[in-house]
Amino acid sequence: MKILLPVDGSKAAREAVDFVRSLAKVRPVEVVVSMVSFAPAQHAMQPYSSEWKEQENLYIQKVLDNAKHALDVDCQSVSIIHGAGSVVPCILDQARDSKVDLIVMGAKGLSTTKRSHLGSVSDNIATRADCSVVVVRPGRRKNQHLGKILLAFDKSAASREAASELLLWKLSGDTHISVVSVAQTPSIFTDDGCVSSPHPLTPEQISPINDAAIRMASHIAEQHAKTDTQTLSADHIGEAIVEAAEKAEADLIVVGDAGHSRRGDFFLGSTSKYLLRHASCSVWISRYHWKTDAKEAAPE
Repeated sequence: MKILLPVDGSKAAREAVDFVRSLAKVRPVEVVVSMVSFAPAQHAMQPYSSEWKEQENLYIQKVLDNAKHALDVDCQSVSIIHGAGSVVPCILDQARDSKVDLIVMGAKGLSTTKRSHLGSVSDNIATRADCSVVVVRPGRRKNQHLGKILLAFDKSAASREAASELLLWKLSGDTHISVVSVAQTPSIFTDDGCVSSPHPLTPEQISPINDAAIRMASHIAEQHAKTDTQTLSADHIGEAIVEAAEKAEADLIVVGDAGHSRRGDFFLGSTSKYLLRHASCSVWISRYHWKTDAKEAAPE
């Protein structure tokens, strides 16, 4: 498994380093640590001096060396890259050139409102990357990034393969995995907008969704005994998953991205985007299904 780890010396980046270390403890990983610096040629109006550039290079080297030192103990190999230019395009190019399987990034402490309206580097990377992306937020328990995991499951190939990607990591026997499915309540469109249907879903309508979640949980339980499932009925899928994660005090939400286009028209599925921007825990956007044959997917 090859991971690209962009860093910038921030506390968020250090959280991402710790997350990669936790992955390296359960599976051999090769890590490419990356830092992108200011490119004076692209910002002609900004002040610049050779002394400033020298100080920046010293700082960048220190950040990269510190990350490498922290990772060397647990990772199979650690290399470093120093890029220059616009951050998002540079990171995406590095990911493609290095042929990584996963990008792990720390999330700065923006409010959900700011993330929704302004976006962020992590949002842009998660939206536009060709591989899976983990956006790391501070854990509730120190060094417990993988203690409690919520898998958002909807029977799609993307969510089945997200489970397959999760199972590639030989997680600790103490890891608690919760398979959560949401039966969405039908909505009625009126002149005033969209309102919830006055008729709740019947048990017969919820049963197939619940049965699929139980089958997936049983499949996961073959490797992880501490696996359970719950099927929720809600108006908004993303909101229900975020609330379930909060209630369970999850450290990580894993969701398959079925909405991302590989034809250059980039977008993130609505549920994945909601989780990325509203969950208080780390979020793993899985695109593992791009690498697998749908016939080899885990059971529904």
